[in-house]
Amino acid sequence: MPDITVLGALRARLSRPITPRIIPSDGEDALLARVLITSWSLATGRTLRSDVPPQQLTEDELIAFWADDHAPAPPADTP
Repeated sequence: MPDITVLGALRARLSRPITPRIIPSDGEDALLARVLITSWSLATGRTLRSDVPPQQLTEDELIAFWADDHAPAPPADTP
């Protein structure tokens, strides 16, 4: 059943449902990755290896790069 959008007291029109764009294109993914990596590099002074693409880095390399040293530590258990 189509949507009916009311335009006034006596008028209505049929409208097609808006389909959001959910899946970004590969170019947008690459741009977003570049922005995030560059921003984090500027904020932390860390860099990723440049001899391989980010998706080929090891898990340990990625964890070391993205680790947030400024995150609050968990509360210490006090007796």
